[in-house]
Amino acid sequence: MYIDTYAYSNRWRKVHPGEKGLFALLCLTSALLSRTALLPLAVAAITITMTVLGAGIPWRNYLRLALLPALFLLWSCLALAVSFSGGEIHLAEIPFLHLTISLSRQGIDQAELALARSLGASLSLLFLALTTPMTEIMGLLRSLGAPRLMIELMTIAYRQIFVFLEITGQIRAAQEARLGYASPRLAMKSLAGLTGNILLRSLSRARQNHQALLARGYDSKLRFLSPPHNWSPRNLAAAVAAGITLNILALAIHP
Repeated sequence: MYIDTYAYSNRWRKVHPGEKGLFALLCLTSALLSRTALLPLAVAAITITMTVLGAGIPWRNYLRLALLPALFLLWSCLALAVSFSGGEIHLAEIPFLHLTISLSRQGIDQAELALARSLGASLSLLFLALTTPMTEIMGLLRSLGAPRLMIELMTIAYRQIFVFLEITGQIRAAQEARLGYASPRLAMKSLAGLTGNILLRSLSRARQNHQALLARGYDSKLRFLSPPHNWSPRNLAAAVAAGITLNILALAIHP
């Protein structure tokens, strides 16, 4: 996984997770509070610059990681612009359903703002994910007093992602060795088998992991150590200043 690899190997790996988390949180809130699309796009540009140029994440791989949520957000926000009750921009008409598909100016404005907000917030979280390992994020949440159950569920879900990827790779390699994708018909059959086997083997692996925890004295409380980090007054001041400035602009700028 690119995210996990870069989280452990980026330039800001040794920076205190609280400093990075505070900056990401302030950027996220400023993007969500903004009433214009310009500021969330500025937040997205800032987080991209800090992630690629600051943390040293290769820009090609960063684009691959950012493109998937961006396309999902774009497709989701398009629904806000489409109107079936009449709009200024006519798109199509379905006579037998007496249905007219069009775009409204108000819907376009709403879609533009929603897309900008979502993109700014998503890239703020991606900045944190690419610069901070998940174990340190969990340790930060624990130090902030987050519910223990939530942290344990995050830990288990994070572990299951790697289990899922490992099982998928093993089954697919076995299918390809048996020419399971040599034709479209075989590919569909192999894909169906892959889906069913992933579910069964994931449940089996989850049961094995739980038994392993019980064998090591698991008492419904996961314990893990977080590496020590030192706070940097300079980094903390810069994160607070930049984040507060963005939030002030978000509240001050009107459409």
